[in-house]
Amino acid sequence: MKVPAADEGPRNNRYQSVPTGYARTGAGAALAAISATIRMSVADDNTWPRVVGTLVAPSEARDQWSVNRVQISITQPVPKDKAPRVIGYTVESFTPDKATIGIVDRQSDDSLTKTTTTVKWVVSGDWLLELPPVDNTTNRVQALDAPPASMIHLPESN
Repeated sequence: MKVPAADEGPRNNRYQSVPTGYARTGAGAALAAISATIRMSVADDNTWPRVVGTLVAPSEARDQWSVNRVQISITQPVPKDKAPRVIGYTVESFTPDKATIGIVDRQSDDSLTKTTTTVKWVVSGDWLLELPPVDNTTNRVQALDAPPASMIHLPESN
């Protein structure tokens, strides 16, 4: 899957499995949210512990996600013709310490979805994905008929 990058980040390890170093801006928060969400979703069995340990904020939800992740195995990349493409994002809310981002994807069947994610700024100086509480049953993915009017379009990325 293609993961977007820009001047706002990542600045470190851009072409590695755990890129870091995002600007403390709405665009930096969005790029961090997109990167962490994608990498967490498709990381193989050898990579996911490093991805989650580096890109996801410590919490009970992260621990529970890890317990669930060890019960499945991913050894192959997502087939190119089946992988969603991130076409843009919305900034649902932003402060210098926390941002809620809507990640807009075009699915392999040409449908559109928006996944709502939250990132928080941490003392080490970067955005980390904040997983929803374990007891949260809100569906974070919604089907769309069209891209949101407020969507910030992303160019093709590597």
